Amino acid sequence: AMDVEASSVGGGADAQPRSKAKLLDFYNDAVNDELFAPQNRPYMAQAYRAWKKDQKTERERAARSAGAAEELDKHWLPESVISYPFVLSAATKARILQVDAQQQMHEGVNHEIFAALMNGGRLNPYLVLRIRRENIVQDTLQQLVHCPENDLKKPLKVVFEGEDGIDEGGVQKEFMQVVTRELLDPAYAMFKEDDETNQLFFNPHTFEIGLEFELIGLLIGVAIYNSIILDFPFPMVIYKQLKGKKPTLEDLIEAQPQLGRNLKQMRDFQGNIEDTFGQVFQVSYEVWGNVETHDLVEGGGSIAVTNDNVHEYISKYVEWTLMGSVQKQYEAFEKGFMRVCGGAAIELFTAEELELLVCGNPTLDFEALEKVTHYDDGFEEDSPMIKHFWEVVHAFTEEEKRLLLKFATGSDRAPINGLSSLTFVISKNGTDVERLPTSHTCFNHLLLPDYGTKEILEEKLRTAINQAEGFGLR
Repeated sequence: AMDVEASSVGGGADAQPRSKAKLLDFYNDAVNDELFAPQNRPYMAQAYRAWKKDQKTERERAARSAGAAEELDKHWLPESVISYPFVLSAATKARILQVDAQQQMHEGVNHEIFAALMNGGRLNPYLVLRIRRENIVQDTLQQLVHCPENDLKKPLKVVFEGEDGIDEGGVQKEFMQVVTRELLDPAYAMFKEDDETNQLFFNPHTFEIGLEFELIGLLIGVAIYNSIILDFPFPMVIYKQLKGKKPTLEDLIEAQPQLGRNLKQMRDFQGNIEDTFGQVFQVSYEVWGNVETHDLVEGGGSIAVTNDNVHEYISKYVEWTLMGSVQKQYEAFEKGFMRVCGGAAIELFTAEELELLVCGNPTLDFEALEKVTHYDDGFEEDSPMIKHFWEVVHAFTEEEKRLLLKFATGSDRAPINGLSSLTFVISKNGTDVERLPTSHTCFNHLLLPDYGTKEILEEKLRTAINQAEGFGLR
């Protein structure tokens, strides 16, 4: 969670050092329980309407303030709890985002009905994509990029040409997994993977400039509105930029640790920086075998980095690396994301909460998952093999639990509101003790043979989850 500095009273020389509080420390459990509980939908609707009223009032006050024609009521406070987003959890904000999308679609429905009547067509409540597997990226690009913005917030339905899809959400999830895997493939060279963190950042030298990056932003937005977790290992700085924040050296250390640490070492150096490092206000980089340079300031190639200007040099270097060198790629990505998610509701989220919204919750509560798991094809909650399964899983290390979750669901993270909201099914898959467990990741469905003993189960399960890359997932 984001760190927030809590100031001490007074600001003089004798003031105590500031302490840091986590943003989640401000979450109000009672408020979130009220807003999130399914039986409290009227309360959520009331809070949402009051929030829209608050927004309108704030716009009017801003307009009057700009004119300075009258003195504003300094004692006015917003009425809705949603106007105080720091008390709301990421899961509650995700619910508000869904409500806001439904409201936006409702507001545009009259126009759609009129257009449908005029054209003799029908109003489609879904965003329907018809995709050829062998041309998945181009088909998706053609249909999403030209899609009206209101349609992008509709529930997603995907039809793979020539296939009979089961309309239970699995096809949509499979589509998202396949198309994002294609776009992140090194063959496209849209992103560069950091050797140390395995995180992906925009490739400044890619040939794919524009629509493909816009498509990534669109897919993330559509996935958010359909509660589909994506495996996008982006550094936090990308989410910070979506929130309008300028990148810092700390962001570079996270995104590109080796480069960031080198710059930090220069910044913290106590000796003569010019003599020791011999740097100028210029960046050198390789492009397809050729070395090119970029001046960080006008005439930067002839301006030495010294103890006096090192902070400016680092600031310019960070800004160019994380913004300037990838400006076209980022702007296309942001355009796609904002086409789906632009609006007041997304502004409720911090950068850290945005990452949770896209990639899921890293906190894994397998006790909660056990309580909501369903069983099929001969297994029941009190079946001996099921009891063995949970005993084995609860004894797993955190890393093994992540591997199991990825093996069974396609993601090593939980939904934003935890594993208790996951629809998870374990089915009996025969009695062949030589057979490994398999899974239908699109349906969060684990197929488990009845091995007879806990020891065989543990051995086979560990083998399966450690060989899961390219094996056993369907």
